[in-house]
Amino acid sequence: MRPAQRFAFVIVGSGDYLGSTVRDLSIANTLHRRGFKVVVYWMMEVNAQMADPGIEHRMLCHGTRYHFQRPSDLLDKLGSALFLLPQAVRLRIVQGQAGYVDRLITNLTRALYATPDADSVLAERLSDFIAKDQVNCLMLSFASLGPLALAAKKLSVHQFDYLLTFQGDEQFAAHAQRLGILAFYCERLNDALRQSPWPAVVVSHDYVERIVDEMQVPRPLLSVIYNGIELPAPERHLKFSELQSVFPGLVENIPIVAYLGRQDSEKGIDLLLYAARLLATRKIQMQLVICGSTAKGQSYRKVLEELAAHLGLFIHHAGSVSPQVRDALYAHSRCVVYPSINREPFGLVVAEAMSHGTPVLVPNYGGVGEVILQGEHAGGLTFETWDSGDVARQLERLLVDETLYRRLVGNTRMIAARFGVDKMTDDVLAHIGVSAREAAHEER
Repeated sequence: MRPAQRFAFVIVGSGDYLGSTVRDLSIANTLHRRGFKVVVYWMMEVNAQMADPGIEHRMLCHGTRYHFQRPSDLLDKLGSALFLLPQAVRLRIVQGQAGYVDRLITNLTRALYATPDADSVLAERLSDFIAKDQVNCLMLSFASLGPLALAAKKLSVHQFDYLLTFQGDEQFAAHAQRLGILAFYCERLNDALRQSPWPAVVVSHDYVERIVDEMQVPRPLLSVIYNGIELPAPERHLKFSELQSVFPGLVENIPIVAYLGRQDSEKGIDLLLYAARLLATRKIQMQLVICGSTAKGQSYRKVLEELAAHLGLFIHHAGSVSPQVRDALYAHSRCVVYPSINREPFGLVVAEAMSHGTPVLVPNYGGVGEVILQGEHAGGLTFETWDSGDVARQLERLLVDETLYRRLVGNTRMIAARFGVDKMTDDVLAHIGVSAREAAHEER
């Protein structure tokens, strides 16, 4: 008889709701609800409040471990003292230092790829966690953590396998390139991929092409499984007053154009501001809402505030908002704009917006364009990437063309239904050869 499946997720947390964290905890929660044993190993920061009660959590390492170029066990231990502070205070400290998060990721990349031992102390700690929790399937939130999993596997007397997922790994590759170790990064990444019994998961078809091209990964080592979202209940009514609790100046009779997501430079929110200025000169009314967390500090958010002032725009601006406010914003927006200048792997916000019946506007570049299409049906429009003039043109169509708008609205929920969390979890289980109905033996 095959032993009970026990899953562990290694997640690089930031304290905010990053797409990779949302995806992996969605799978963890779904597996837990189905009766599987699930534990989460956190790196850098913790988002334990996103996990279901009953899921165990362990701190694999604190962000302070990578304060210097070489991993510091002493600073890692001292990082525990920082966790005596509320999470909001820790975030203000870290994000208040421009470039500090990039520094930590750079040093993590250096530790895994520029030295032959792939941070052996952390690998031994991971191996001990896995043995203690009797884990037999380790899920890595970034494929770039593969060398850490492989090092732990070589150290472990407890048998386990690992599954790697590509979702934002271009950031690690960019750090490796800046460090001058990109060739070594590609070599060691491919070694970790080959030592896994399963092809790595990739979150879109376009992202496969990017990984093959930029990271020199053979295509047979990759398999596409789209990300999943929690689909809202059809009968759920979201009150406009939820929005006014955070954005008191919003009114119901003027269309809302919203951006939700990370407020970091690669997200291209400044393009949306330029487009809004162009539409203002054409006397097209709208209310612009921008909200979301950051992974890299507050500097870009401050740039947006200054830019809006220079353009003479009033924006309803906030940081992270609650899930209730987020869902109300989806439901009451005329459209959601995703103006990224990056070749996005996927786009959870896009799927979430459509699940609430709201059309989206996305760049014609990257995997995000796959999210809005199903056959000949579309749940939104695309614009020429990096072109704020085309953002304005397509946004104007969404605001004034009622026939087009109604057609897109009619497609949104059908298209979003392809990206349910249960389907994503079923696909991941099938990928590793576990029945979608199988649960851990002891819970049975």
